[in-house]
Amino acid sequence: MTATPRKSRTTKTRTKRHPSEIAPGVFVGGWNDALEFEGKRYCVLDELPSDAPADGGYTIYDEATEAPNVANLNRLAEAVRQARAGGSPVLIFCGHGVRRSPLAGAWYLHRSEGIDLDAAYDRIRAVRPKVEHAKEWIPHPDALDRA
Repeated sequence: MTATPRKSRTTKTRTKRHPSEIAPGVFVGGWNDALEFEGKRYCVLDELPSDAPADGGYTIYDEATEAPNVANLNRLAEAVRQARAGGSPVLIFCGHGVRRSPLAGAWYLHRSEGIDLDAAYDRIRAVRPKVEHAKEWIPHPDALDRA
């Protein structure tokens, strides 16, 4: 008698992620979300690929100084504000929607609503639990608070 392979009980099904709404009409997500998103799409990868599905790109982290680029975070926050004022939904995206786009989204909430970054990250984690707070991946997060 030959053995029949059994199906693993730990087989995981992959669920499709979607962009996460952090404020009315403002979403954070990853590259795959940007491919299908209808509205303004702002990329926050370190380098904007030529085939990026984006309406603009903002380098928001400087690896050489291990610090966020606050000037670009402010520019992005203003672009999001203008797009929303025009009625367009907005997606801020990076590769996977875990580090850079949540940082940019938190900065937008900080600037537009006057909330501190910890509260902004709490709000984002409520709809996108796997994000990494800037304090977990930027060695000098106080640079954000000085802006």
